[in-house]
Amino acid sequence: MIQTRDNATPPDEFEALRLDLKGLGRIYLSTWPYILAQIKHFLALLALNLGMIGFATAFGFMSFDILWDSVGSRAPLSQAQAAIMFLPEADFVHVATLSDDARMEILFRFLIVTAVIIIVTTSAFTLTSVYKTWILQRVNQALRVDMVRNAEELSLRFHATTSAGDGIYRVFQDSAMVTAVVDNVVVQPIIALMTLLLQLSIAVLFSPWFAFLLCVASGIVIALTIWYTPRLRTWSQAARRSNAALFARVQETFQSIQAIKAYQFEGTNLAHFEQESRFALDNAFGLRRDFATIKVIVSFLLAITLFATDYIATQFVLREDVVFGASLLVLFGMTVTGWTVAAHQARRGAVAAFTFNFENLVRLWCFAQDMAVGLGRAFWLLSQQPEVRDPPDPVVFPVTVDHVKFESVRFGYESERLVLNGFDLTAHVGQVTALVGNSGAGKSTAMALLLRLFDPDAGRVQINDINLSSMRVNDIRTAVAIALQENVLFPISIADNLRYTAPNATDAEIRDAANVACALEFINALPNGFETELGVGGALLSVGQKQRLSIARTLSRNAPILVLDEPTSSLDAETEQRLLANLKDWAHGRVVFVITHRMSTIKDVDHIAFLAEGKVVEAGSHDELLNRQGRYADFVATAETTHV
Repeated sequence: MIQTRDNATPPDEFEALRLDLKGLGRIYLSTWPYILAQIKHFLALLALNLGMIGFATAFGFMSFDILWDSVGSRAPLSQAQAAIMFLPEADFVHVATLSDDARMEILFRFLIVTAVIIIVTTSAFTLTSVYKTWILQRVNQALRVDMVRNAEELSLRFHATTSAGDGIYRVFQDSAMVTAVVDNVVVQPIIALMTLLLQLSIAVLFSPWFAFLLCVASGIVIALTIWYTPRLRTWSQAARRSNAALFARVQETFQSIQAIKAYQFEGTNLAHFEQESRFALDNAFGLRRDFATIKVIVSFLLAITLFATDYIATQFVLREDVVFGASLLVLFGMTVTGWTVAAHQARRGAVAAFTFNFENLVRLWCFAQDMAVGLGRAFWLLSQQPEVRDPPDPVVFPVTVDHVKFESVRFGYESERLVLNGFDLTAHVGQVTALVGNSGAGKSTAMALLLRLFDPDAGRVQINDINLSSMRVNDIRTAVAIALQENVLFPISIADNLRYTAPNATDAEIRDAANVACALEFINALPNGFETELGVGGALLSVGQKQRLSIARTLSRNAPILVLDEPTSSLDAETEQRLLANLKDWAHGRVVFVITHRMSTIKDVDHIAFLAEGKVVEAGSHDELLNRQGRYADFVATAETTHV
């Protein structure tokens, strides 16, 4: 597979898996871990299918023999035929010709046996189909889980450069192609090829001419299909890309419905959707049209071949020729040695089965082009490598945190544009440190580096003088709790929301966290208190209440390092002061970072780092920085003038 670093813009598309010899090899290699996990079930499925196909072939031949020769022409039954219908050999096998009563008895018994066999085989085929679906869904489940697991490990830099809708489409739609590829490129073709060899062998036993005609027709069809295949892949790529774009458009529409209405964007958005929908439908139609075209051509060529064998077989019957491999056809249920109507019909059944299976194999090949493109898109997501990884020999995370230090850090989401450029900062335990500066100064980016969502391009981020890159990612993120600026709440109870990041938190712990976040009062006022079920997005709460719950959820983790991104942006002045006072008390024994623009919040913190041009240009307390009359003082004057 193509390996790419996710700190670069991902390629437009993973190279499509081509179903030539190399492409088939790639498909087998790509899907093999998932097939191997279910290999016992696949082998059992193959054995069941081959057994049922062999039984159906033998029963079909026996049916022609019984109906045409015994019932129709009074020919005695074979011992095997008499045994199947529980008929005595004396009256039905060891006789010159069958009586009318014997023929009617055979017909009656044959219909009963046929009905029983139809019920049994139909049930068996149904159960086998369900078994196959169960196996394939297990394969699909394993791939989906791997895709989401890998997506979770990828950095935000990767997710910032790819569409969320496209990723969802790959997980739900493209990943399903692994079951289709396993079924249509592995399971069904193996069964179809073995069936074709069986039917071709039977055709040879009837007459080598039949095998020759089938091979010629097959060669023409194969050449035509190979010539047409690149066109199918092109349509498939276009159809899947356009459908992924349409999926993203629908997702964005429902996510942004409030803004669409507020800005009267309905007409423009609908026009974009209509255009993308029509484009997706046109590409899908082009793919289906070409599928239909090649199917019609193949069906026509194979039908001509079947009619040609009908003509030759009819001549054999009229001349009463000897069947070429009559002695071996006994193995398949045929007992005649000369060309009769029964032999003619049995031969037609075998040749028709060959053409049907060959046509089905071509259909599978054509559909497999689309499946391979979809699977390629799924494996593209799976092949992306996380930028941030655990070191081979990780250092144990310190038992107690003393300080956090940024040292000469340089970082940019794009190599040509640095967000942090020589960023230096030290935050000590028991201290609330505020990161202040204009939008785009790098405040949130610095905290993302502390969470090790990214690694710096240069410099170091340390905890107790231990480089973050020396520790396990999971240990770091367990020790750093962050309350994001977006107050994401789930449609579950308040208690479950607070335990979302700390499943083992006790009732007392979540109550204490809610008290520190100034949320306890309004929670107790709700009819069911902590067991109150929130609506979608916390619809039952005000923006300020959502913000306090988001902070309480972060505090519930009781982590040694806390990051609050604009924690008081939606709070009134009184609640803000109470919350900040609580946080300063709670900060004893912890390192606390606050990202904020509000002067009322900034004034009460222990230490202020003012950022500009990607670095800390001034640091100290609020009063110290004002007395310097530098850039921080200008920032404060501007903020007070604009009432920020």
